[in-house]
Amino acid sequence: MSKRVYISPSDQTENRYAWGNTNEHVQCQKIAEAEAAALRRSGVEVQVAALGSTMAHRCAESDAWGADIHNCVHTNACNKQVMGTRLFCFAIPGKGYDACKAVFNELAPLSPGTSENIQVNPIYEVRVPDAPSVYCECEFHDTAEGAKWIVEHTTEIGEAIAKGLCKYLGVKYVPAQTQKPAEEPKADTGDVLYRVQVGAFANRANADRMLEKLKAAGFAGFVVA
Repeated sequence: MSKRVYISPSDQTENRYAWGNTNEHVQCQKIAEAEAAALRRSGVEVQVAALGSTMAHRCAESDAWGADIHNCVHTNACNKQVMGTRLFCFAIPGKGYDACKAVFNELAPLSPGTSENIQVNPIYEVRVPDAPSVYCECEFHDTAEGAKWIVEHTTEIGEAIAKGLCKYLGVKYVPAQTQKPAEEPKADTGDVLYRVQVGAFANRANADRMLEKLKAAGFAGFVVA
């Protein structure tokens, strides 16, 4: 049976970014979409919470669906100075911590900040779902550097979360296919002859006149029916 990941992206539109004229909801939705695509590509079933749904609804929906992981996608804010990736779990040790650690190992090396850790933080969407919860705070959006990095790397962030979850779930992560570069024309070796057709005529006399013009210009030719 396929593994299932329920993704709960932030819908906090009021959390403005310090760069890019955007907000937490917009960017977390992009991260969630990239994560969902990567997980589905790897054979994992995904359900993404609807915009505007309450935390209670999301947790109930995750439970009813039988999720193996409940994954919250957020970006952080503090004092406009701190930067780094942080993940929240229910307890250490525990399944949630193990899942967070797998994601942290993929995501933290990408982000520019250094204040990074996994914390026990039993907030609602960490303590309530039946499935282990992986609550991602993907960098701090209240610094210009952090906000710019998030905006420019939503796909990479989503891929990193998916890769970590695949490792925890024991699923082979399938990377996105890169487009193959166009093949360069092969150099002529003289083994192939290229033929050029000049025209097609319904009247033989017109064909003969064109052949004479070609010969006068120094080109060999012949007429075929």
